[in-house]
Amino acid sequence: MSIPAFTPIALIIGGGSNVGINVAKKLLKEGYGVALGSRNPDSAALKQQGIFPVSVDGTSSESIQKAFKSVRTNLGEPSVVVYNVSVHFPLPTANDPLSVSSDDFTKSCKLEHAVFVSAQEALASFRSIKHSTPKAFISTGNILPFMKDGPMNFVMGALQKTTMATLMNYSNRAYAAERIRFHYATLVGLDGGIPNLNPLAEVGFFNSGPAHAEAYWDLISAENAKSWDYRFTYDAKAYVA
Repeated sequence: MSIPAFTPIALIIGGGSNVGINVAKKLLKEGYGVALGSRNPDSAALKQQGIFPVSVDGTSSESIQKAFKSVRTNLGEPSVVVYNVSVHFPLPTANDPLSVSSDDFTKSCKLEHAVFVSAQEALASFRSIKHSTPKAFISTGNILPFMKDGPMNFVMGALQKTTMATLMNYSNRAYAAERIRFHYATLVGLDGGIPNLNPLAEVGFFNSGPAHAEAYWDLISAENAKSWDYRFTYDAKAYVA
């Protein structure tokens, strides 16, 4: 795929049918060259839409490094990176957080390492870009790290996202002077809590892809950087308590 030299590039790690593909289409519409990464991308369908497919395991640091190399070689340095990966580990025994096996806990920790490596790679790309296009790393979060009494059975997801949120907080402060933005972006329900997780709900997380796309574009395109902890609702507007 040939991309003109002036075209900003976006890499999305985690190309699911809800958030990933909708964010990709939004950025493509806004003039970005877009790479969409997943374990088994439908390469033909993505290329037909003008999207560069990337094979990547979003929980593998080595795979993520290879994905960045592929994007740099074929499109150029990304100025926007979206990390849209989570792995659910159900508790073997309900409401017993220590019933998770050591092996599953180790697998869960791989995601935390992977988001760190993704942010490192993104920073290297951002710093190498000389033009003034916005430079932003956005991680798809959830509200669990900020809940005092989160659902017990979501403990593994809470641990993953707590690391992610902490990394975004510190990185956003560290690189703000370079006009590089790091965000932990979270869809919340109308009450500011966990969104509707019923896959059959008319309005809820599982059909929130367009809202994510608009909210992420607001973060990328904002003249003045928004908060690292950015919460939005089903209408893609910032949540106001």
